[in-house]
Amino acid sequence: MTMVKAAINSILRLGKRKAAPAYREASTRPSCCVVVTESCLNKVRSCMAPEIELGHEGIAYLLGLTNGDSTVIVAAMRPVSYTTIGSFNVSPVAMARVVRAANNVGLQVVGQVHTHPRSAYQSGGDDDGARIAYDGYVSIVVPGYGRELPSLRGAAIYSYRDHKFSRLGARALTITDGAF
Repeated sequence: MTMVKAAINSILRLGKRKAAPAYREASTRPSCCVVVTESCLNKVRSCMAPEIELGHEGIAYLLGLTNGDSTVIVAAMRPVSYTTIGSFNVSPVAMARVVRAANNVGLQVVGQVHTHPRSAYQSGGDDDGARIAYDGYVSIVVPGYGRELPSLRGAAIYSYRDHKFSRLGARALTITDGAF
C-alpha cells in the first residue's frame, strides 16, 4: 500500500509542473515576418513594366507598416528613377516624394523591390544605394528583370536588422489576398 501511495504521489507531483511562461525573454528577438498582398505584387509588376520592356533594372518602393520584426506591405509606388541594364538610381528628391506620399496616407516606406538581370541577391551596391534602412525594412530582389512578376519565384528576400541586410527564408514571407 505504501508503494502504491508513493507512486500516486509521484504522478501527482509530475502533473503539477510549472506552466511555461506566456512571454519570451526580452533578450531574444522574434524572427522576421513579412506579409504582402497579392494586389501589391500586381502593382509592383505595373511599376516595373517600362524597365521590364527595356531590359533594365527596375525599382518600386513598398508601403505598409512595420514594428521592426513584422512588416505588412499593402501598396507599391514607382519612383522617378534613372535605370540601366545593370543599375538604378533614385535621387534624394524622388525619395522624399515617396516618403511624403506614404505619410499622407498613414503608411511607412517599409521596403523596396528591385530587379537584377540574372540571379537575385542583395549586392554591395544595393546595400550602399539603399536610401532608407531601418529595422524591419525589406528588400526583395527579383531575377530576370522581373519578367515573371507578380510571381516572386527565384526572388531573394532580405530584412534590415541590427545594421545590416540579412536574407530571410521562404517561410518568412506570406502572400495574402488581403483578407486577414
